[in-house]
Amino acid sequence: MVVGAGITGLSTAFHLADKGAQRILVVDKGRVGSGSSSKSGAVNTMLMPTETGTLARGITMDIFERFSKILDNYSFHQVGCLFIYNEQEFLATESEREMQHGAGAKFEVLRRKEMEQRFPALSIKDSEYCVLDLRGGWNEPDTYIHALRAKVREMGVEIRENEPVEEFIVEGGRVRGVRTRTSGELAADAVVCTVNAWANSLLASVGQLVPARNFVHERFVTAPLDEVPHLPATNDNANQVYYRPTEDNRLLFGTTAQEPQEIKMPGVDFDYTALELAPQAAPFIQKAVEDRLFLRKSIELEKHRIGLISLTADRQPIIGPVRALPGLFLGTNFNSGGFGYHAVAGLLLSEFILEGQTRLDVKTFSPDRFADFDTQAFLAKEIKYQQIVRRH
Repeated sequence: MVVGAGITGLSTAFHLADKGAQRILVVDKGRVGSGSSSKSGAVNTMLMPTETGTLARGITMDIFERFSKILDNYSFHQVGCLFIYNEQEFLATESEREMQHGAGAKFEVLRRKEMEQRFPALSIKDSEYCVLDLRGGWNEPDTYIHALRAKVREMGVEIRENEPVEEFIVEGGRVRGVRTRTSGELAADAVVCTVNAWANSLLASVGQLVPARNFVHERFVTAPLDEVPHLPATNDNANQVYYRPTEDNRLLFGTTAQEPQEIKMPGVDFDYTALELAPQAAPFIQKAVEDRLFLRKSIELEKHRIGLISLTADRQPIIGPVRALPGLFLGTNFNSGGFGYHAVAGLLLSEFILEGQTRLDVKTFSPDRFADFDTQAFLAKEIKYQQIVRRH
């Protein structure tokens, strides 16, 4: 059983079915993809600050490439993922690039003249450095979710929407299923929790809280453009914004430069409609990109997506079995990279469940890494988004 019908839940269901598992049930408190998944910026890169993360993201790219062949009406926009650095940050991340190269990443370092030829819509300073991840790109969340949902249903997976899970059922020290508001007790050989920002709302019932804090994250989309500039998915670190094209001739923008509001998750019924936009975010984005992009007219931000980023204490995702509760597996709290991690997370979770081991050593993602960590103190103290980010 999979709790959560977002992209991680759907990926887990796909990989379980793909390996021949029977009777796969996915339950969600709302509609498929209605949580974090549909709000994602979906900028995808293999270039991560840890070797495990880089290797894991490489597997995600493999999966996206496969999905482009087997999912109807879906294509991974593998146009590259660009990082723009000032000189200080570029030099500070040199050792990361050495590690990423050793882990199999394919990228190019480009300067201003090369960028003018490759991406003339971008204005780059002589002092800036650009790193282009050649396997990276972007997804359109709604297109992707629809295609993956259709595929898992075709594979025999049952999806129940609008069925809130209220707690895990524990018998004999093992998780044996869940209790939902609609159906009552549902038994399962294995339960996979993929509800991301809502994870602690369920884990509290079994005394297995994880050290993760939730912060508001906003993405803005322009009005339709007469001509969409040729751009890769771009993490403009120098200006603290990111952007990419969309499938309907717009540009999507996001930033975490502002200090976002923390949300103390009140329970499983919390809904994103309760979130409010930060008034300073849109003006910051418009100012940050006015000298970066060559556009025929000024940027008009027409609509927005608002969701949550769930940051763990060490900025690493949580993927794997919970040792204290056999039968319970977590694929949650992906920080700001849920779309980049969810595909490999689903594969790894299916391997944990069916094979007891995974193709990639992901001890650094294990829920058990926090066994000796004071999670209660971390959750109780006052801490801001930028404090967690700066520490890692």
